[in-house]
Amino acid sequence: MPKPLSLVARCRPAPSSPPRSPPRRTMSTASAPRESRILAALADMSLTELGDARSTVVESTKPPGIHPFFRAATTPAVKPPASAPQIKATTSLPVPGKKSSLVRISPPKVIEKTAAVTEEPRATEVEVEAPVDLPIYSYKTLSPAPTMRFTRDELEADKWVAELDNKGPISVDLEWVVVFRKGGIRPVSLVQVADAKNIIVIQLRTQLTTMPRFPRELQRILEDRSIPKMGANILNDAKKLFKDYGVMMTGLIELGALARQADPPSTDAKLWGNGKKIVALAKLVEQYLGKKLLKDDNVRVSNWENPKLEEQETKLDYAANDAYSGLQVYNRLMYFAEEDSIPLNPFKYTGEVYYSILEAPYRRPPPALTKEEMAALPPVPMVLLTPAMEASGMQPQFLRAYRHWRLGARHIDTMCIELALKPGTTLQRSTIISYVVNALKAWPMLPCDFAELRLLIQTDIRSWERHSEWFMGATSAITHK
Repeated sequence: MPKPLSLVARCRPAPSSPPRSPPRRTMSTASAPRESRILAALADMSLTELGDARSTVVESTKPPGIHPFFRAATTPAVKPPASAPQIKATTSLPVPGKKSSLVRISPPKVIEKTAAVTEEPRATEVEVEAPVDLPIYSYKTLSPAPTMRFTRDELEADKWVAELDNKGPISVDLEWVVVFRKGGIRPVSLVQVADAKNIIVIQLRTQLTTMPRFPRELQRILEDRSIPKMGANILNDAKKLFKDYGVMMTGLIELGALARQADPPSTDAKLWGNGKKIVALAKLVEQYLGKKLLKDDNVRVSNWENPKLEEQETKLDYAANDAYSGLQVYNRLMYFAEEDSIPLNPFKYTGEVYYSILEAPYRRPPPALTKEEMAALPPVPMVLLTPAMEASGMQPQFLRAYRHWRLGARHIDTMCIELALKPGTTLQRSTIISYVVNALKAWPMLPCDFAELRLLIQTDIRSWERHSEWFMGATSAITHK
């Protein structure tokens, strides 16, 4: 059972440059509007009398009111919205036999306009404030704007990710191709990470190429539970990332759940739904940043494996905005919690995808060995291929690869050279991984450190796809003994 997260101490501080105190607001206490005589008359009418007469909504020229749930504040990168969105009144016909006011209005501020009453049909018009269009969210309009970088190169990704704030917080988002047929969901294609100054968009795979392995530095920060990582529906994203690449994301913060604690009015079910419901990022951006986050379905389910994605500005902006807006929402919520001295319970808004049996210390890859250094390596202990092993399907190359990995503690790149049968040739990483996995499949009694095996398989993305199902089954069998 993993220890609970303790992110409060790291999460609570206000942003580095303290923003001006935002205007505080409480739940609206405005009294309900008086019902007009026209509405009272309509409430007593039957459906037959009403016929096709319906109340219509007419735009008003009266200055807009303030949404009772909207809360404006400032963060280092965001200015408070000039005005809050207004909500249209909605109308409905009365249920026969029951009294009804006919009109549900939020906020409760209505301008009534009496229409001319004729013999038949009779109707009324209700005039309310028209909603104000929110500005479109774009990281490019912020001052100072973060730097956005795109790459599909493993080494370049490692270099840029290493420059992110090692203490966090960082925002994480994922994109993948959805094919509308059974089993059509593809592996994660895009990983977006952002800190206060940077947005990094990493394309792991295209229709033509796949990154050799998951970037090591990216895996390091995603698996470091001391670095807060936030997003909308982030736990389900983490589960998919583990399934696709074997990366265990920890230190996760669900923004909607955090909002329910850091901003008490957000607990209203009419605004956010019940406590178990995931709150959409676009809704959070509208509520706390006062802007509209574009969520065009044509972009959201588009081809994220396009080999020319860097030329498609609309898609890159979509991915970058998702990552950076999540970080800004988090900063705003933590500011509210700090300002109001609200104690946060991390058990209610944090999560992780973690298996203790698979945890191994992070290690940077060793440099390539020279011929002299390889010749000086200690000899690999022998393990004889017995008739029983051979009968179970064990082959000499499988056992030899297992010996070099498990008993000789060889790095996979060294094994690719040592295990090649022809001098001057080099085996592929995927070949070595398959040899080791097949040895363990053929003879499960062989000692195995599954944390080290996970790191071995992760050195080749295609190998994880090929062997992940067996790997998870084998580890599950071990943990349930």
